[in-house]
Amino acid sequence: MQPLYPSDINQEVFCSWLVLHEHEVVGHPGMCYQSPLAFWLSEVSGHVYGVDGSVYGRATWEYRCWLRLPRWALLFTRRVEAWSWCVITGAEAFAVLAQVELALMPQVALWHRPGAVRVTYAL
Repeated sequence: MQPLYPSDINQEVFCSWLVLHEHEVVGHPGMCYQSPLAFWLSEVSGHVYGVDGSVYGRATWEYRCWLRLPRWALLFTRRVEAWSWCVITGAEAFAVLAQVELALMPQVALWHRPGAVRVTYAL
């Protein structure tokens, strides 16, 4: 089976997975192989994946070979790692993912108003 590349890590598919596991524990924030994203990657690939900061990879890979997370996954991971609870449910992870989606959403509606000034923030 091929490794999962950053382009294969789809936010909508991850979102659907979280909804399917709404009332279940989907991870332990701060634990490389037990984060929600790591659980999902492992389930869809059939291999054990870990997520560590800005990178992810199979447990069998050397760490230096791990790949960079897509932007949305990086922001999701950062927010989940700040989670103060021991475990996170699908519903809780979904709420975090919704915050990430809002943070990445272009402010098109505001930008097109007459007299609007565009302000962007680095995330």
